[in-house]
Amino acid sequence: MDSYGHPRQTSRMSRVTSLGLPAAALLLATSPVHAAGGSEVRTAQISEEGSNISWGHAVGVIDKPIDEVLPVVVDYANYAHFMPNFTKSKVLAQRGNRAMVYMEVSVAAGTFTLWGQLKLSETTPEGETRVIEARLLEGNMDAFNASWRLTPVDGGARTEVDFKIYVDPDMPLPSSVFSRENEKAAGKTVRALRTRVVDTAEHS
Repeated sequence: MDSYGHPRQTSRMSRVTSLGLPAAALLLATSPVHAAGGSEVRTAQISEEGSNISWGHAVGVIDKPIDEVLPVVVDYANYAHFMPNFTKSKVLAQRGNRAMVYMEVSVAAGTFTLWGQLKLSETTPEGETRVIEARLLEGNMDAFNASWRLTPVDGGARTEVDFKIYVDPDMPLPSSVFSRENEKAAGKTVRALRTRVVDTAEHS
């Protein structure tokens, strides 16, 4: 048993790769999620090769510069305070924007708790775009992978957030259920980040 009181379980760890998505395809496949006080968040499902479960994908714009958005994204210890369904987030080790994080997520209206140790890190910037990726190292689910892509827009006054998440919770339910939940989670996450960034700016 580990230091958090959970049995160490061996997951069927699937190798999940990050997928690119042309903007035109996104526009054709998305559905709008309206957020109070901000522009809409567009969501989609993206198929994952070798899996019946799809990635959840969401794109939205935050009315703050990237220098105010990135610090919230890399504030891993406080994910439980604003990320949808997160009930615990504890940094086990960190160096710069690279960290090992223990997290717990409540699903199915609190019926189940997913837990895992994640590796989060900032990859090489792609031009002005900053990229943060999360990968499951161990836990009681088959996969948990996510990526943030933050890009300055409107001359740097605002930030486009492109977020993807792939969770395979290893539960006896249809794959379509998890695909829908991944899409919903992506949209909720972008909206939650927008709210957190605005609140942080107002209280700084």
